[in-house]
Order: sequence, then structure tokens, then C-alpha cells
Amino acid sequence: MQQGVHKERRRFLRIPLNVSLCLETEALGTAISAVSTDLSPYGIQIKSDIPVRHHETVTLGPGEKGPGNDYIVKGQIKWVQKDKGKFRSGIAFEDATNWPFSISDLVKGLETELSHLIYFQYLLDSLDDGILIFDSKLNIVFSNINQPFCLPRDPKELRGKNFAEICSLYKGSKGEACFKELFDKAMIDKEDVRISSFPCNLPWLSDPNCHNKYYNIWILPLIGPGGDTIGLLLRNRDVTALHLLQDREKAREETLWQQYRHLIFGQLFDDLLEDIANPLSAIIGRLDLMAQKISRCEIPIDETQIKDWVADIKSIQIITGQITEFCWAIALRRKNETIGAVVPFSLNSMIEDELRILDLHFFFRKINKQVSLFPDLPLLYGNYSEWANAFLALCLVLMKQMATLDNMWMSIQTFKEDEDLVLRISHNGKALNTPLDKDPSLHILPLLKKKYGVNIYVSGNSGSQTVIFKVTTSKMQEPLRKSVPLASGPNSRFSASFG
Repeated sequence: MQQGVHKERRRFLRIPLNVSLCLETEALGTAISAVSTDLSPYGIQIKSDIPVRHHETVTLGPGEKGPGNDYIVKGQIKWVQKDKGKFRSGIAFEDATNWPFSISDLVKGLETELSHLIYFQYLLDSLDDGILIFDSKLNIVFSNINQPFCLPRDPKELRGKNFAEICSLYKGSKGEACFKELFDKAMIDKEDVRISSFPCNLPWLSDPNCHNKYYNIWILPLIGPGGDTIGLLLRNRDVTALHLLQDREKAREETLWQQYRHLIFGQLFDDLLEDIANPLSAIIGRLDLMAQKISRCEIPIDETQIKDWVADIKSIQIITGQITEFCWAIALRRKNETIGAVVPFSLNSMIEDELRILDLHFFFRKINKQVSLFPDLPLLYGNYSEWANAFLALCLVLMKQMATLDNMWMSIQTFKEDEDLVLRISHNGKALNTPLDKDPSLHILPLLKKKYGVNIYVSGNSGSQTVIFKVTTSKMQEPLRKSVPLASGPNSRFSASFG
């Protein structure tokens, strides 16, 4: 049987990897510690202090559980052999298994005999990520064909060369992504270092569209038995497509913000046209009436005619003043709209400014508004127009929801709740559809949520509905920034199949 299993195991590529395992059998009733000596997707050879029985059904799990390594594998003992006070056993798995191990585990667990280097190289070349492994002097010990930073890419030709001498990025990169400083930090501090979306413009990496390549980079110190750093592992992942996609997504969102800016102003002016047209018609009517009076006047002009003309002129002045007030209000709104830069501003002041704009509407002035703004609130930090347009868009929609009511009311409150800054808007109109972005006029709200981390809640029904905006004060220092997502860290798990 041992010879049969021995031949069967040779059918598949095996990795000479030492991994701590926990083994449970029905006969023993308890878990025992074991260490793998080689493994494949179909079976494993282990070494333990306690013997196990032939044909025993066993369950294997990680010796030390961690994120991503909570695997459970079932198999059957095929042979047992005593070797130097230990017991070696061969286990055939019930099902093919993809083993999840961190790169640091692989580096530490692989045996270092020369006869095993081919297995290690095969493993490295099977990874999608680029890998470079250095000794303490940054001489390249191992690499794989997917690493982009050094030429030639053939691992055999690259082995033994010094990274600092053959890679221009080591000395050429500057600022937060300076390779030399990051390598020194990982070496001295013995801590993992990572760079997100690192732009790389090496000539052999350029594409026809002259785009840079972008990589997530992890630098992992390799710690020897004495606690000293004996080398470094550099791992990179090509995130160029994701980076360009996020750039396009950012440009699309900025375009949407601009479109909503014009859309909301269009809605505002559309509703105000009648309010502007009526006073202008009144001015034209007054001027026509004055012209008729002047054409019929007799010379000499008496005092009564003069008083009549003065009254008409004063009436025109009043109406013109109303239009001028409207124009100044809109001009002030436009000034706030075009601030452009991300600046701190008061939520209360923004609400008061927008309410003055809305009060230019005859219909909005008819709404009974209860405004309660909590003093000394923390400042918001962002683009004024984005917050103002979101507030204005919601108020314009609420106006339409109350259009059929004789008695309309709206309550606007700001306050702090624990660490949250809260804006609460209640109304007695027809209930808004939920989620709110079902209404095309409110598509701006998800953009606000995504960019600034605003949480939006809706409660109630027609006749009494409340919309609540909440943003955590710790997130108000600056809008949320996009970044290329990283894995959980340099030791994040990957699934590797051998064979």
C-alpha cells in the first residue's frame, strides 16, 4: 500500500512546505499538532509526535487560526511510518483542495535545500502578483516573471543582482513613495510597508496610449531566527485598469455635479419666471399709462398731473427694486456656487442663504416654515455648491409634494447627536418615494452620500414625513477621497493550486 500511494503521490506536483496543522481523528477523540512536510491539492504528508492508524478518517485545520486561513480538509490515512522518534503519515484528501497561505508563511515554510528550489520557483511563477525577494543587502535572491521593475525578467538571470543598482525606481522615486526610504523603514522597523496606486513610468511598461502603469506595492521584512531582518519581500499588483476606471468614474461624477448645478438652477428659474414676468409686465403697463397721460396733458402742466406722474414713477421704482433684490439674491447664490475650492462653511448659514433664495417664490412664501438652527455647530468641509444644491433640490421637490394643500408646513432643524451633525426636514405633503434617488430630481443625494459619507434616513408617510441627514463630525474635515483598494495587507491570503 505504501508503494502504491508513493507512486500515486508522484503523479502530482508537491510543494515541500512546512505548515503547522491541527489534526483530529475519531479514535483519539482530541486534536493533535502536526507539521506538513509536503502537500498537493490531493494529499499531504505530515509529521507528528503521536501515531495515527491506517485508514483512519481525519480532519485537518490550521495550527494557528488567522484571517483567511480557516480551512478544514478531510482525508484518510494511507500509510504511517516511524522516523527518528516522529511519525510520518500520508493522507489522501476526499476532495481536491486549494491551500490558502500568506506569502510570509510560504517564505518561512518552504524548505531551503537546493533540491527544492524548483518547487519554490514554480510557486512564485504561478502567482499573478509580481514578487522580488532580497537578502539584507538588497541582492535579489528570488523573483518571478510577473515582477515589472527589473530587467531581465528571467528569474535565473536576475538572481544575485543588486536591486539598488539595476532598478532606477530605487533612487529615482521621491516623496512619500521613495523606495529607498520605504525599504529602510521596513528593514529597520521590521514592519510591513505598503504603497497604494504607485505610478510607474518605466519605458518598457508604457502602453500605446502613454498611460502610466499603477501598482499596489507591499514591502515585507523577513525576520530570521535571531530576530534580525535577513531580507525583504516586495510584492506588487497591477491596478492600472482599476486606477483608470476610478479616474473615469471621478470625471463622470464631477460632470454629474456640474449637470445638477445647472439643472437645479434651471428648475429654480423655471419656477421663478412667473414671479419675474408679472413685475416686468406691471412696469411696462405703468410706462404705457404714463405715456398716454403725457400725450393728453395740457400746457401749462398743473400740480395734480405732476403728482400723478411721480406716483407712477415711485410705483415703477418699487417694482424695479423687487426685481433688483431678486437679481442680487441670485448673484449672491452664484458667487457661493463658484467658490470651487473645498472650504469650511457653516451649515446654518447655508440653510439661511438657500431659504432666502427659495423665499423669492411666491408659493414657497406661503409655506409655514419652522426653522430651528442649533448654534455653534462644527463647520462642514467641502464644496459649498454641492451641499447647497442637495438642500435646494430636496426643498424644490417638497414644494411640489405640497402643491395641492391649503395649509402647508415645513420644519427645518439642525442639531448634534453624539458625534453626528444632523439636519432634519419634515413636511406635511405627499410622501416622497423611497429610496429617494427614485426621483430623478434627487439623484444628487447619492452623490453627496458617496463623496462626504452622509447617511440619509426617511420615515413617516403622507401628511407627516421626515428626511434626516447625518454626517459624523470626524468625517467633516475633508470629503472622502477615493483610493485604489488594497488587500488586507502584505500577508493577505491567496488561493494557490499546485498541479
